[in-house]
Amino acid sequence: MSFAESSQNFRLVGTILHAQCRDEHGNFHNSTLDVNHILGNHEGQFDRNGSHFHETSSICGLNHTLLVASLRRSDGSYKDALINLNDVVRNNNGRLEKAW
Repeated sequence: MSFAESSQNFRLVGTILHAQCRDEHGNFHNSTLDVNHILGNHEGQFDRNGSHFHETSSICGLNHTLLVASLRRSDGSYKDALINLNDVVRNNNGRLEKAW
C-alpha cells in the first residue's frame, strides 16, 4: 500500500518527509524519512539507485505526493524533475521507509 493511503499530515521540511503513519492496529505514529538518502540525481532526473540529490538541486518541494525539484545536469544546466513518493516510500507498520 502506498504511504499516502495509510498516512496523514505528510509534509516535507528540507529533505525530511514527515508523516503520521497508521500501524496494523489503526494507531498513528509520527515518522520521518530523509528522501535525500534514498534518491539521487542522474542528469537532471531522480535516480532511485542513488542518494544525495539535494546537493545538486536548486529548488525542492512537495505537491501532495510528488517530490518536485530543479536538478543540475553535468553540463551545468538545470532540469525540472518530479517523482511520486508513493513509488519510493512505504509505510511499514507505522514507519516510513524506502519501498525497495
